[in-house]
Amino acid sequence: MRLLALIVASFVPGLLWVWFFYRQDRYDKEPVYLVIITFVAGMLAVFPALILELPFKEHLTQPTHLLVRFLVALLVVGLGEEGLKLLAVVVTAFRHRAFNEPVDGIIYAVSASLGFAALENLFYVLTFGFEVAPVRAVIATLAHASFGGVAGLYLGLAHRNPRSAWKLALTGLGIAALLHGVYDFLLIARWTHPIVAILLVYFSYRFVTAKIRELQRRRPLR
Repeated sequence: MRLLALIVASFVPGLLWVWFFYRQDRYDKEPVYLVIITFVAGMLAVFPALILELPFKEHLTQPTHLLVRFLVALLVVGLGEEGLKLLAVVVTAFRHRAFNEPVDGIIYAVSASLGFAALENLFYVLTFGFEVAPVRAVIATLAHASFGGVAGLYLGLAHRNPRSAWKLALTGLGIAALLHGVYDFLLIARWTHPIVAILLVYFSYRFVTAKIRELQRRRPLR
């Protein structure tokens, strides 16, 4: 019974956030089955992320030089996790006919990111207990969605502009990795108040939702 409660506490927030972002795409809704597949692919991306981060675990959990912590947070956690989440979108949705406008990049990237966050949350609550679930459900889950949404925006633009596709996709990945790395560093280093990291998530979220509205206003009539 306790395990079921932990699973619910881990997955329900992510699914609610998927529903929230899915509703933001008001016109050309993405196929639900493809959103679910992308969500599951994001979950699976957790496993290579764990393998990638394992050799650097001591730099994230034990006192070490701030520069080393920042580089690990940026290049291993930020770049690694955002890259794997974006790869989940490329493998599942990027070449699908339903992926036909820039806003789709945000919707699918957010879905993959929330799948990643849901399984990661489960591992956290299994390790640290139910007490961490509320913070993970709100802050960490939204952080994954927002940073992934930034990368997804550029992936959507890359889909629309094949000649600049690599440049756009890598730009989005770089920005998302930087945001994610700084967020993790602020929490790990503990040299500033956690509210700074929360504000970073909030403004990233506002940017993504504003871009969804902007792209839909500029959407050509069909």
